[in-house]
Amino acid sequence: MGSLSHRERVLAVFDREAADRPPVDFGGSPASGINLYAYQRLKRHLGLPGPVQVQTERSLLAWPDEAILELFDVDLRLVVAHTAEDSGERGVFDEVAYAAPAEYTDIWGVVRRRPPKGHYYVAHSPFEQDDLGLADLDAHPWPSPKQTDVAGLREEAERLRRDTDCALVVHIPGRLFSLGQFMCGFANWLIQLKLNPEFCGALLDRGLDIQLAMAEETLKAVGDAVDILYLADDYGMQTGPLISPEMFRRIFKPRMARLIRFLRERSPARIAFHSCGSIYALIPDFIDVGVEILNPVQVSAADMDTARLRREFGHRLAFWGAVDSQHVLPHGTPAEVRAEVGRRIRDLGAGFIPYSVHNIQAEVPPENILAMVTAIRTVRHG
Repeated sequence: MGSLSHRERVLAVFDREAADRPPVDFGGSPASGINLYAYQRLKRHLGLPGPVQVQTERSLLAWPDEAILELFDVDLRLVVAHTAEDSGERGVFDEVAYAAPAEYTDIWGVVRRRPPKGHYYVAHSPFEQDDLGLADLDAHPWPSPKQTDVAGLREEAERLRRDTDCALVVHIPGRLFSLGQFMCGFANWLIQLKLNPEFCGALLDRGLDIQLAMAEETLKAVGDAVDILYLADDYGMQTGPLISPEMFRRIFKPRMARLIRFLRERSPARIAFHSCGSIYALIPDFIDVGVEILNPVQVSAADMDTARLRREFGHRLAFWGAVDSQHVLPHGTPAEVRAEVGRRIRDLGAGFIPYSVHNIQAEVPPENILAMVTAIRTVRHG
């Protein structure tokens, strides 16, 4: 088999077709990046000069240098769109500034706070009280779809298409379950779903309508220059789904289907979907509504055995992630990392983009990052 372009290699995964090697990811999605502190150590380890650029302040993600993307022979590029989840423009990582606490309010009215050197968490939700009604939704200052900043997005997509042969990914607004978590508080959202379904349905529909309008702005900006539309939500915890499959099918699945149908009517790009945790019971529903590749495949969670996932779903679904980030990447040896990568590639086969389960976290040593990338690049399919 001859060498494929980076884009061809990635798109082959969606059709479960064997490429020359598995694709290499490094920052190709909002959940396959690298923490600022880990990236700073990686740059020093590689002897690369220059500051660390911030991609996303909320998640403490670095914007990888082109030199590292070329060194790793990375196959994907993220086209950054400023959506409802962004907290600010890209800047330079300043260790002194990040050693101090910070706080901001996002466009949904959710107050997010960051402890020194830590991740932002939800400090205050606009609907965290328990006696919620439709009047509360009417009184809330909902964001305008025009708050989605797509200026320069088409130019960036066209530049990447011109200057690279990589598969291009754009993050599309479309949160459902986690939007309710953020706006009501995590525990209160679960209570409201059970006791106050009228309020929850109305919140979801308002939020989805706004996000569909935001998505349309993004799709108009990027046109047909991107290959993958990346959606993100979270339905799982360590031991199982956060809600019953019956509740998912009754409340969330129809709205998720509406979202993906909306995207398919406006774009030929492939659909990637992110949900952490143990979501085995929901995977058939994700496939039903049009998900083509599942990320991040949290292998340390219950019922997420990769051999079983491929056996049961691999004829209709591809996978992205699956390299254990709770134990092996932060705490294993480079040899153990290489073995972990090899195991997941054997389990998931051609329909697989290997990467850390979610973003590479602060404690992961540079040696293990390099071991993961080297192991992926040295595999030969077929």
